Amino acid sequence: MKILLVEDDEHKMNDIITYLKTIIKDVIIDTAYSIASGVGAAIDNQYDIILLDMNIPNFDITETSDGGKSYKNGGEIIVKELLDEDVDFRCAIVTQYETFNNETIDQIGQRMKELCGDNYFGYVKYSTSDNSWKDSLKKLIEHVENTLD
Repeated sequence: MKILLVEDDEHKMNDIITYLKTIIKDVIIDTAYSIASGVGAAIDNQYDIILLDMNIPNFDITETSDGGKSYKNGGEIIVKELLDEDVDFRCAIVTQYETFNNETIDQIGQRMKELCGDNYFGYVKYSTSDNSWKDSLKKLIEHVENTLD
């Protein structure tokens, strides 16, 4: 399985990667840290699933760049850009937050489902203090695996 993880929080990214490697044999995980690098990676490569953070900067944060504006709906922006580019992709959200710009994750999930149809696999509520996100992520990955050709 080949996964793109778009996440700017290093700790969260490492937690997710470590867990994915325990539940998926021969997994390949590419990472992106921003809207721009996430879109670029998804255009340049084919992934079985793209795991999207919602609150991410426009550009990668480097020693010489602060990443530009951080968007609370960055994952959704990535989806819209990929749809505009006619990229074939599957996606899910992995987030620590329950609301974004006065919308709940369920409302955003409904909009993502409308945009992506069956290529949207839902969301996982990540937490540093509760490991239940692992069960949710495992179920999501199993669902993706069951839909692969």
